[in-house]
Amino acid sequence: MPKEKPFISSIIIFYMIIASNFVLADETKGIKIRSIDAEIIESAEGDLLKLEGNVIIKTDSVELWSDKALYDRSNQEISLEGNVRALSKNLSMDARQMKADFLDNSFLLTHSSFTFMQRGFGKAQAVSFKINEDIELLNVSISSCNNEKANWNLEASEITILKDRRNVITKDVKVKVNDIPILYLPYMRSAVGKEKFSGFLSPSIKQGKDGLDVSIPYFINLASNYDLTINPRFIEERGSGFGAEGRFLTKNSKGLLAFSYFPEDRKLRKQTGFDDKRWATKISSQSILGSNLFINLNSEHVSDNLYFEDLNDDILGTQQKDFLTRSLAIRFDSENLALKGKLKHFHNLNPFSYDEYETRPHLNLDYHKKFNNLGLRLITDYSKFSYDESFNPLEKENNLKRTYVEPSLYFFKTSHSYITTFKAGKRDITYKDKLDSTDNSYNWAELTYKIFLEKRHGSKFKSLSPIAKIVWLDGENRFNKSIDSKFLDLNFDTLFNKNWYSGSDLFLEENRLILGFEHNYFDTSNGDEIYLSLGRAFFDDKENNLRGDSKQSSYVAELRTTISNKLSLNGSIEIDSSLETISRGQLGITYKKDQRNNIQLRSIYKRYANYLNETSIWDDADQPINQLELISQWELTDKLLFFGKISKDFEMNYSRDISYGVEYSNCCLKLGVMKRKWKDQNYYNFFNMEQDTLSDLMGNIQADRERDNIYLFFELTELGRFGKTISEVLTSRSFQ
Repeated sequence: MPKEKPFISSIIIFYMIIASNFVLADETKGIKIRSIDAEIIESAEGDLLKLEGNVIIKTDSVELWSDKALYDRSNQEISLEGNVRALSKNLSMDARQMKADFLDNSFLLTHSSFTFMQRGFGKAQAVSFKINEDIELLNVSISSCNNEKANWNLEASEITILKDRRNVITKDVKVKVNDIPILYLPYMRSAVGKEKFSGFLSPSIKQGKDGLDVSIPYFINLASNYDLTINPRFIEERGSGFGAEGRFLTKNSKGLLAFSYFPEDRKLRKQTGFDDKRWATKISSQSILGSNLFINLNSEHVSDNLYFEDLNDDILGTQQKDFLTRSLAIRFDSENLALKGKLKHFHNLNPFSYDEYETRPHLNLDYHKKFNNLGLRLITDYSKFSYDESFNPLEKENNLKRTYVEPSLYFFKTSHSYITTFKAGKRDITYKDKLDSTDNSYNWAELTYKIFLEKRHGSKFKSLSPIAKIVWLDGENRFNKSIDSKFLDLNFDTLFNKNWYSGSDLFLEENRLILGFEHNYFDTSNGDEIYLSLGRAFFDDKENNLRGDSKQSSYVAELRTTISNKLSLNGSIEIDSSLETISRGQLGITYKKDQRNNIQLRSIYKRYANYLNETSIWDDADQPINQLELISQWELTDKLLFFGKISKDFEMNYSRDISYGVEYSNCCLKLGVMKRKWKDQNYYNFFNMEQDTLSDLMGNIQADRERDNIYLFFELTELGRFGKTISEVLTSRSFQ
């Protein structure tokens, strides 16, 4: 649960490599010399050995090279001069002089430079360390670039790694970019490795929709399993505030408590007249009460509905919250039984969010038992739903109880070439409101037969799997309101479901025969892969609760393939039974030359948009969905990268999001600029509007606003980021 301190990450890595390569695990024994070689080896007075010309000294942990060396055999000391180099698996160190004492395992290097793991480069005027004592580095400079190309470096007059090897004291810390100081700390104490220690974390300096946004978090290590982070924050156009986050971790639980506070918000007061204090709180915990009992708690609260619109940590305004969830869930799991209980409350932030029912409570039992090829399953579910009637444009029930009981039996038989499954059961579901009770029960059975036709030849594998399924239902929908059901996109998996609706309220009434097949091809030698599926359903009656009056469903097909090791394609399509009209389709094409050169093209089309409720407040609710998205990044040079994203709605004929920019990067820094134009939700027009007035606007709501911004970002590799993260905008792909 520790938090990293990137300002000293290079120091920590350097120390850990030195410690692992220069000192022995057994502190009672010295470093052992394996061999000594040189062009000239002469005995000098006393017990001295004089070495000259290509001196190579091999020990059990490091190799020492130099032009000259003097070896004191009685005291086990070696002094090296001229092109001194120390080499190990991960570390290369150069120095003018080095003195090594193999009895007490100490080295002293003067005017040294080092490279570790080909990631970090540094200089130190002197390095001195012993196994049982502190380790000192004097006049240290560290960067992620080599010394000739470094654009930034961290300098310190003294770094002391304490003898317990858990804490580091750094004095006179300066961070410089092209020799210009941008940060200074007179004293910093931090931890090595995974140890935690109180201190400042990386500051955040951002430029966004509200001007300069600066925060300086301070981490407090309260105990090995408790910590607290305090984060003062200043936003140029809004004002000053602070946040705090406490985390805990015990043997059986973990969680956090967070709080943020702004005493005033100048920008909000100007826009809406709202002049109160702004705050947000969050509580989250997960606990284990015994080996099979689990409890989760989540609760969020805000001072006003626009808080996350304005003051979340996302400077781009791309993260939206439509509602806050407050829930308490308890779960018991055993081999054959699962019990769940949940209380869930919603607080709407979006004035147009109207779908969410609260559950007070929701109780669920799921029991299953196998007897050889036979199985028994029982599902029971009880929920009490409530709805906030202060804004109810769809006239939803305020209080409703749903009782659900479904016992079923199943039989299965398998072999290497086929699988047969038979299931039968009864779903008994009842709804009760203040005035009436509705029964929405039915009996059901299904029979599935799947054949496996496989062929292997060398590295190639092929399979063809025909599937047939019969679904029988005895019942019809008597409850015409939806709580948690909607019609699912008809893909190959959905086609073979008993129910084509999510949730428990609605079900597909028709008896049907479903036929289809799946084809797989895979070549282990080159990774080529093809997946193809095709299927459709045949109803026993033209009168069905789907669109149209055909006895056949749409054709459903899916294709996934790697055309080459750089080009892949995946797509699905739904065509009506006459093969004349496309009902739904999606296509994704990805070209990836390497990590920095790739293009993604994705499109989606739906002739009918299926909503949770039959009626919608939006005036374009009956319009098809026809959207395309293009995302790309491409190297212009080895240091200059272009990136962009275009999201286009062809049905409404407008661009939903256009983002593009360039990034310059080398071994130690990244900087760039991005232009973004997009449509964003706009709640400000409705902030002080009465609910009855809002209801009058249904069908002609303009809840969007045009946004057009330029963003700058700047990052020092291994030190931290000043500015935005590109992937927050280019959400379909991580570019960093």
